[in-house]
Parts: sequence; C-alpha cells; structure tokens
Amino acid sequence: MEVKGYVTPVILSNVYYLLRQTARHVKVIENLKQLLMITDVLLMDKEVVSNALNSGFKDLEDGLQNFAAMKNGEIDVILTRNLKDFNKSKIGVLTPESYIKSIIVNH
Repeated sequence: MEVKGYVTPVILSNVYYLLRQTARHVKVIENLKQLLMITDVLLMDKEVVSNALNSGFKDLEDGLQNFAAMKNGEIDVILTRNLKDFNKSKIGVLTPESYIKSIIVNH
C-alpha cells in the first residue's frame, strides 16, 4: 500500500509560525525542507478560495484545506484532529490515529 501525503501552503505557514516560537528561523526552514521531502504541496488558487468562502465551512482554513484536496482529485481522506469542522467535506475524514488503525487492520 502506498501512502502519499499532502499539505497546503497554509499548513506550511502555520507550522513555521508554531516552530518559530521555540526555534531559530534557520532550523525551522530546515525542518520545513525535510517535510517537503515526504509530502507534496497542494495548489491553492482563486477557485479553491472562492469555494471555501462560499461553502459554509465555519473555519476558513478548514475550507481551504478541503477544497484544495478536492481540486487535487487524488486524495481519499483528510487527516485531522478536528473531525467536526469537516462535516461538510465530500472527502473522507479521519483522525490520524483512526487512519493508522485502519491501515493496520486492513493489511
């Protein structure tokens, strides 16, 4: 089974902000480069933003993640700790723990 990970530019920005609270810029940038070695970055364009703004998602960031994933067309599941905010998603939504358990059970 092949698992392919995706992030959005929003996530990269959030990770940078959070890591910068405890680490120097150079170290954070190095960590982000390592993250990019194991993930692809989804495109976010006007269509994605417009869909998110008009979707009814209560959190804009979640809407952006959802519609970027939908536009990609290859994503089967969104992994999040916040399932309730993705109740409008047409893509499957699981916690990371549930996803790992499903992989173990199915293989």
